[in-house]
Amino acid sequence: MINTAKYFALLENLSFKHAATGGKESKDSPGLEVLQANLKILSNYVQKDLNEQMQELCIALQVEQESDQIDLKNCINCYIIQLLHVLHTLSININFQSDAKEDLISVAHLKLCIRATQELSYYALRSQLHEDFYKSAVFKDVQRVSCYRTLIYLSVQMFIRLLAIRQLHIANAMELVQRDLLATVISLRVAQPSPEQLLQLNAALAYLWHNESKADYFRHVLLLKATPNLSAPLAKELHHQLLNKLGATHGFASLLAALQTPNATQTAEVVAQIVAQRGFSLRLQQRLIEQIFDFCAMRTNGIIAGVLSLRRLYELNVENREFVERLLSSYWLPLTSPADLLNGLIVWEQAQLCACIRLWEQLFCSSSVACLPSVLLVPFVPLLLQLYKHLPHILTKRNALAALILRCLDNRESKQELPAVLQRLYSLDRTGSPPWQALHPRLAIKLSSQSGLVTVQVEQEQEEENYCRALTALLKAGSDHTLTAKIFLALLELMLQQLQVTQHTSNELLSTETELADFLHSKYHLKLELLVALEQLIWHEPLKAQLVATQSKNFIQLVAQLMAITVQPSEMAEQMQLLILLLLQELLERSEQMQLSESTRQLQEPLQKLASGTSNPLLLNALQPLLELVGGKQQNRSTPSAPASLASFQKARELIENEQPHLQVYGIQLMLESLRNKDPTFLSQSHRIIALALSTLKQKESYTFLNCVRLFVQLVHIMEAEVLDLLSDEYLSETADLDYRLVVGEAILKAAQEIGPLCYRYKAVLINCFLHGARSSLDEFRSSAYANLAQLCRLLTYQVHSFFQELLQLIDAELSSGRYLPAKRGALLVLAELLAGMDSLLNYQDMLLPIYRLLRAIEANENCDPQMRQHAANGLKVINEKCRELLKSEAPVQQLQREIKVLGIKEPSAKCKRHILELN
Repeated sequence: MINTAKYFALLENLSFKHAATGGKESKDSPGLEVLQANLKILSNYVQKDLNEQMQELCIALQVEQESDQIDLKNCINCYIIQLLHVLHTLSININFQSDAKEDLISVAHLKLCIRATQELSYYALRSQLHEDFYKSAVFKDVQRVSCYRTLIYLSVQMFIRLLAIRQLHIANAMELVQRDLLATVISLRVAQPSPEQLLQLNAALAYLWHNESKADYFRHVLLLKATPNLSAPLAKELHHQLLNKLGATHGFASLLAALQTPNATQTAEVVAQIVAQRGFSLRLQQRLIEQIFDFCAMRTNGIIAGVLSLRRLYELNVENREFVERLLSSYWLPLTSPADLLNGLIVWEQAQLCACIRLWEQLFCSSSVACLPSVLLVPFVPLLLQLYKHLPHILTKRNALAALILRCLDNRESKQELPAVLQRLYSLDRTGSPPWQALHPRLAIKLSSQSGLVTVQVEQEQEEENYCRALTALLKAGSDHTLTAKIFLALLELMLQQLQVTQHTSNELLSTETELADFLHSKYHLKLELLVALEQLIWHEPLKAQLVATQSKNFIQLVAQLMAITVQPSEMAEQMQLLILLLLQELLERSEQMQLSESTRQLQEPLQKLASGTSNPLLLNALQPLLELVGGKQQNRSTPSAPASLASFQKARELIENEQPHLQVYGIQLMLESLRNKDPTFLSQSHRIIALALSTLKQKESYTFLNCVRLFVQLVHIMEAEVLDLLSDEYLSETADLDYRLVVGEAILKAAQEIGPLCYRYKAVLINCFLHGARSSLDEFRSSAYANLAQLCRLLTYQVHSFFQELLQLIDAELSSGRYLPAKRGALLVLAELLAGMDSLLNYQDMLLPIYRLLRAIEANENCDPQMRQHAANGLKVINEKCRELLKSEAPVQQLQREIKVLGIKEPSAKCKRHILELN
């Protein structure tokens, strides 16, 4: 053990000129004089011979000494040897890694070690570089001094040991030392070292990469690479280092950190130029693509640089494009092709799903320029629509899914690409080229009622869903009305093509249900989905404004083609024509310029031909005001007034659209009176009246929405199926306000009451609508659904046999696990109504005993809610009356079987099952 205090005293007496000035020569003091003074001090403190110190260093640092004799007259050589020996002695005698009190050194002594290391770095490294490096502005003030080569290798090994002492890195004190060491190693590698020396140099580079800052490593390599007029071997070596480290783990992230500037766009451009070069090997390019994907998935800073680099790599060659497509598909594999399909297995948690959506949002929506091409999203449109449809609205990542879908469709070319994508989407065709990705049929997205988190889990296989219908809901909820108009026109053109296509009839009989399903799907599915989508978009107000402003000419051209279609059977074509005529009339009423246009004038003849060739009364009613509107404008272009037959409708519509409740009610009264009088103008505008009524139904003023319910009651005489279907959709819309949905439920019930027993034709729609409401997690909505179910059962004269079992299960679940008292009251009311509707008790004898016991228990419980006890008493009264009626009739005598039993002999211990007629 040596006296370390002696060595610290030695360092205190030395003058570290280059450590003090950051490596630049000082003009005020001659360097040679300071160097000689330091040598004199060193020789006084350290008595060992220089050759002996040299030999000791070579053994300790495992460096083979060259055969030629060292020049000890060269003061630089002597200075390097003695500084190396001093620092080596201190490093092996002080335990820098220990936190023990006896091993700690003072800050002043640590500072001496840092300055001595910086001084040695100047003479042993910075002054020994390749001559081309001194052309750089970084080393222009350094005087190149040649020294004994073995000393350079000794210095390299010594600095690896010194850099491992983390205390020396305080305040980035070793940053320039690391740069000098890297430049020295590069210079030595170019000088054709021996194999043993090459191994040592490689070890030095590996240490700098793995143990020091990777960002600093890249920064130093790029700094050296920027030196002007580098020789070919040196430039090649630096380029090799850059490529080698770029392909290493965290290479891209380290490069980005090295080039980080306040201007993120400029940084991204520089990084992309370095990363995406055609000269790189294909293997390195694909390794970089993998790194960038991992970087974007883990980081939030520097995303622009990552995505721009990925875009440039994607554009380099076909192989990279295919590789990116495979990587994108792999992210959704757990949802499209899960490894295990065990029932109840959770495939993805909410955090995993949100992370994947966030990554895709960054890759495709982070910028209008620095992002992946949206054509890559096309195969994933079905999957994204399914996720958008099933994720709860409170989840913010649902908006990211909408942004991805809209970006994909918005960037498709209007004439070819967009119609092709929409046709494949609405045909549910996922098997084409390339194959489209969708959620596995065994997977379902569930929202936990306890934790409020979303999970994707395995369930029983379900029927294929119409995910394409989520697109219209997405467009109506979004703000990109230009895209909505483009998609509407593309869907209308597709509908025209489908109506005009000739169906080849086959004489072969359909022998199986599968063949029948395939036949119906191929012939009607696409037309039906297009009709539903167009019908939903037609009443979207922003679409109308957009069509008038930018797409009126294209729309009128498509209308002219639609009017000329004559197909058999004509029901679907006439339905489509009716919807488009109503939309055309509203657009013409809004825009005088559109009325006076040349394209509208050319539309008059097709409209007249259609009017003369159709016998559909609804279509004729819609054509009459439209012909007046178009014809009147063409005859007198200077008087922009609406036809007289439309004036009353326009007045009523303007009153309803007014914000004052009394004016709205007055407009509703006008419409009710006209509809009762069978006014042709109002009958032809029935679809528009429905849209107005739905909008007015959202008013908070009770006087307004109650009169609006009356309007629906009147409309149901004109369009039964359309009104009930539309109201059912609004009732089940989870995005709508709760109060609005409750009012819609009241409108459904009033409309059904107006139809009376004839609403039996729509019992499937009505019952399913309220059954779905009875499963809602919203207490008030569930309670309202039960109340509506009870009245509906009474209205249908209890013809609900096919729904009986499902109703009982819902009631049982509500009474056993429900916590909301009004909902439990409603469930008991429905049960009492179901009992009243039973024709024959013998048909339900297996269910009556548990129902009877339940009602008895509720009625006898004094702590139970009084209204629930009353409903239970009513149910028991119904059972009692029906049992008496059954006993008085002849049916039990005919159905009961006679048995002779000898009682008291070998009776079973368990009591026999009592007959239903013995219950009371």
